[in-house]
Amino acid sequence: MTIPNLLSVIRILLAPVFFGLVAYNHMVWAFWVFFVGGLTDGLDGFFARVLDQRSELGTILDPVADKVFLSLSSLTLGLYGIVPRWVVILFVARDIVLVSGVVLLKLIDCPIPVRPHILGKITTGFQVFYLGLSALVLVGIMIPGIIHLLEAMAVMMSIISGVYYIHKGLTWVQKGKHGVG
Repeated sequence: MTIPNLLSVIRILLAPVFFGLVAYNHMVWAFWVFFVGGLTDGLDGFFARVLDQRSELGTILDPVADKVFLSLSSLTLGLYGIVPRWVVILFVARDIVLVSGVVLLKLIDCPIPVRPHILGKITTGFQVFYLGLSALVLVGIMIPGIIHLLEAMAVMMSIISGVYYIHKGLTWVQKGKHGVG
């Protein structure tokens, strides 16, 4: 197991820990668990490049870890009224659509590369920063102006990248039907 893959696994494992800490009102610990989870997202890519530890498993594990960590974190923060529920629905629905699309394309034997696009990476970044600053509410720190700006950016990027990935998936299906790709 490479260091980047280990960091992705840690991020997956931290998601239910974050939920449990919030559920049991251990807000300071919950914030720090979220912080570490967000940090692993940046570090896994960094180590993959610097240590030249890119792997096929990592190309799958990293986005899965992002989806699990961000979806459960946004669901948790939405459940406790810290993040608006419509934002949670958007984030989670986007991820469900994207994962379902990849699974469907694999099932119909459509050759698709599982590589994140820069729009997806930017979206993840905005979601991490937005949810991280929102998680500060758990420890009594509120920064409404910045949080609202990050919320708008995270929502906008979620929509843009979601539309991009759907368009890309439909393009792969069309190419597959005509025997081009």
